[in-house]
Amino acid sequence: MLRILTIALLLFSSLSFAKVEWQFKAQGRVTGQPIIHKNLVYILAGQSLSVLNKSGELQWQHKLEAKTYSKVAIANDTIYLLADNGLHAITLSGEKKWFFASKDKPLSIEGETWGWGKGQFVDPWSWYRSSPIIIKDKVIFGNANGTYALSSKTGEKLWQVNTGITQTKPAYYDGVVVIGSWDNHLYGINENDGSIAWKFTSRIPQGAMEDWNGWEGFNLDPIIYNGMVYVGNRGSYFYAINAKTGIEQWSSQYAGTWVGSAAIESNGEIFFGTSDGYSLVGLNAKTGSQTLLHLNDFYNFAQPQANDTTVYFATVSGQLFAVNKKTSQSRLLFSTPVSVKNYTKVVKENGGLKRKYGVDGKYTNETEFKDIDYMHEQLDSILSITLDNQTIYVGGASGNVYAISL
Repeated sequence: MLRILTIALLLFSSLSFAKVEWQFKAQGRVTGQPIIHKNLVYILAGQSLSVLNKSGELQWQHKLEAKTYSKVAIANDTIYLLADNGLHAITLSGEKKWFFASKDKPLSIEGETWGWGKGQFVDPWSWYRSSPIIIKDKVIFGNANGTYALSSKTGEKLWQVNTGITQTKPAYYDGVVVIGSWDNHLYGINENDGSIAWKFTSRIPQGAMEDWNGWEGFNLDPIIYNGMVYVGNRGSYFYAINAKTGIEQWSSQYAGTWVGSAAIESNGEIFFGTSDGYSLVGLNAKTGSQTLLHLNDFYNFAQPQANDTTVYFATVSGQLFAVNKKTSQSRLLFSTPVSVKNYTKVVKENGGLKRKYGVDGKYTNETEFKDIDYMHEQLDSILSITLDNQTIYVGGASGNVYAISL
């Protein structure tokens, strides 16, 4: 009862901490972070790019004719965006410059260790895809066909590397492109010719569930700070790896859970969320020692954001929190309207999803998809957040984007 009262008070109190300035409805999951560029908000979702001003008014849209789960990159007065049909380059007013065709697709996995039976099934939890980065005269991205470098001016393919199904945003340091693959490897690729400089293999948890193939995959965007790559993955480990050599400097393990979100660096600290660990973690970038641990009661997939004093993180349960870096004290800033209504119906008292379909021995790949859709629907799960000065832009599973004033 105390827990229920606490949750109710937190949900109620969210109304007094932050104000929703506006809301926009996109036509698909907003898994890619909204990007702010020259006082405009760029949102990729469904099969289109929507460009809004900071008052939430739609300025223009660009249709992609394929689904996108990415975020834009903007450089040299060009917008680069990745969809399931390839890489699009358009002007700042939405006119086509060039298009490079390369089909992406969802991750397919062997279902036996998941309890689904033998055969290949689409992974119901792989919601995110690669986003492009611009390095000098190249645009670089990953998809189901590996890692590509194109001419940023013409779209001509400069090189392609077989890195398996690669659906993370690359990072770059001193001539080396770093990208994670579902083949359980992190790659360091030479920028100029696409040759592989190094290849790092993730460890797999040992014990009763070591044969579960759900532990495999570098599925989170790597970040680089002071020449070090910081990245977690499904294998329950978070790594610090030398960007030039691929040599591990330190690692930490979070037993029984995926590292759920990509990391962010802020003032020498690294912050990221865990999935079934229901937590926000802070680590010292140099040593890997823990500086912050904030427990919540649901999965954390959206990359956190931070300023000098505060870390902002969001849960798949539709809640946005602010956590003080020094004290670890937290405030619930915002809950999606449907989360306020449905939270106790959908979230278990001890954390996690109250399954509706995969129960009573009926757990299959199909019921997993149904339960995830149910979760997203009932909670409008927060999948991406962007901090811009005193405004946070929140992207939801139902296509809603909220601009929240701090």
